[in-house]
Amino acid sequence: MLAAFFQLQYDFHVVDAVWEELNTQQKTQLQPYINTKRLILVKKPVETSDIFQIKKQRHQLSIPDCTSLLYAKRLKSILLTSDKNLRITASQHGIDVHGHLWVFDNMVTTEILTKKAAAAKLHKLSTEVNPKLGLPATEFEARIRDWGNM
Repeated sequence: MLAAFFQLQYDFHVVDAVWEELNTQQKTQLQPYINTKRLILVKKPVETSDIFQIKKQRHQLSIPDCTSLLYAKRLKSILLTSDKNLRITASQHGIDVHGHLWVFDNMVTTEILTKKAAAAKLHKLSTEVNPKLGLPATEFEARIRDWGNM
């Protein structure tokens, strides 16, 4: 799980609690983005007491989830996550929340990726990078079908 935040057009943040959940390969792949400041690693973004207050109310959320939620709320930013419980809680807190499919849709719309490239990367994401991602099957399959045939 990687929760990142979109504040300005290309300003992505990841909280340290989420960073620590990543394996070595994931950190290695993301490090160039941190080095070039395209991904900002935020250390101790919120108060620990606030994290535990949310955790007490929402047992199903992890500490990194709670940290991400509070940080997105503080920044008044978009929270990017595909975690269902975090998405529901973020919406209840008035946070604009989106998942992987939204990111891919935007990359296609802004022509960062062609439809064919987006289909290939989305397929790889769900089969190789994170098979347990749990993308909505109907929406995922529609994009693969529509974009892959272009």
